[in-house]
Amino acid sequence: MNAATTELISCRTDDGIDLAGALFLPGGEMSSTAIALFPGTGAEFYQPLFARLCPMLARAGYATLAMNRRDHGQFFGYFPLHDAAMDQRLGLDLLEARGAKRIVLGGHSYGTVTAPYYVAETGDPRVAALLLYAALGDLRRGSMLMAGGEAPYREAVALAREKVAAGKGEEIYVNPPMVPGDRPLPHRYDIFLDKRGPDSRAVPTELIRHVGDRPLLAFRDPSDPFPATLPPAQQELEAANPNLRYILLEDQASAGLEPSRHHFEGREAEIAGLTLQWLAETGLHPT
Repeated sequence: MNAATTELISCRTDDGIDLAGALFLPGGEMSSTAIALFPGTGAEFYQPLFARLCPMLARAGYATLAMNRRDHGQFFGYFPLHDAAMDQRLGLDLLEARGAKRIVLGGHSYGTVTAPYYVAETGDPRVAALLLYAALGDLRRGSMLMAGGEAPYREAVALAREKVAAGKGEEIYVNPPMVPGDRPLPHRYDIFLDKRGPDSRAVPTELIRHVGDRPLLAFRDPSDPFPATLPPAQQELEAANPNLRYILLEDQASAGLEPSRHHFEGREAEIAGLTLQWLAETGLHPT
């Protein structure tokens, strides 16, 4: 078991946006196989899951990067899927420049949209595998539930289209929280359509059909209440790509669905162990 060092990093996009992150290094050194993880909706690179999981992976020998895209935190509703997903290239470039030969690309929640989107769009040969923590199935379905059903969702879509057609797509409004008790989400009308509208490409069950023969590992806690992770997401993801291994954790909740389960709170060591086992089984050893 290696000691892990932590290095704060910052990368600047071609259009001048600074993206922060943290690089966890085993024994202070880069590994041949590295891991790059990107956060979910409204989250930052230092979210609790990554803050606990990344050092565990690094101590096992894998250099692990946790990094923001441009749509991190409060900026989620302000940038389109494509632009944010392409930011992940900066993380891969950083790891390659430091000496990584193979990179396992992954994310949590909405990061399980942007990771396969990036690979489907670019075919980047540096990406050897994909990690999907709290894997989403179809964000549009989750957005419909968030809106309160099909009819309110159609109304929200119609309004957003009217705003865009009138040249007001950049106006800001507030979406209800994804799960009860969470915070509401500011969005531009055009970004709502891009990320949550009927024609959105934020659909991992479609995206993972186009990632080649790369192995994929997906996780879900059965008490996760986030709408886009709920059944039939597992069955749809498994049907979409035969290289996907989907792990439904043992149900440990005593009071039904709990928002903390979306973040694997208290189960980080279990998640790390299962991830490391899968990496070994797929031949993705750290050196």
